[in-house]
Amino acid sequence: MRVYLASLVFVALTGCIGALGYSSADQVTTAAREYNEDVRWGRFDKAAKHVPSDVRQRFIDKHSNLDDDLEIADFEMGGIELDKKKQTATARVEYTWSLKTRGIVEKTTTKQKWERRDGEWVLASEERVKGAPLVFFAEPAKEASAKPEPTGDPAETAADKMSADK
Repeated sequence: MRVYLASLVFVALTGCIGALGYSSADQVTTAAREYNEDVRWGRFDKAAKHVPSDVRQRFIDKHSNLDDDLEIADFEMGGIELDKKKQTATARVEYTWSLKTRGIVEKTTTKQKWERRDGEWVLASEERVKGAPLVFFAEPAKEASAKPEPTGDPAETAADKMSADK
């Protein structure tokens, strides 16, 4: 019994020590997965731990404003490109979502930029790359001849889509 107990303690300790040796790629992948899972399930307070501390409350408020109407059905995270020298990473994420008031399933692909700050990976920015606009994400830079940039208000976006369909 003592040998069994000693073996169990040894395995537990080596497992904990081994966990401390995660690579930068493992750490940013874990942070990105946690963030996206928490956003997907509406746990904005938990997701906020992965954004810079000076914008956390604004992040929570912005996301919570749509909590009753927005339903994120799924997300798929693409590969993460890591720049070890700059301590930055980029991930592509595809969200499948709908607004309950509209009932139309939308897809939005974003580019997330992650930075290592004070030993932690934080989401520095998230920009829509393609798909339907959603207020959470920054819009890509527009060309000068493009039509005016929407405010990101889901109601405005829905109205724009309806008028475009006519």
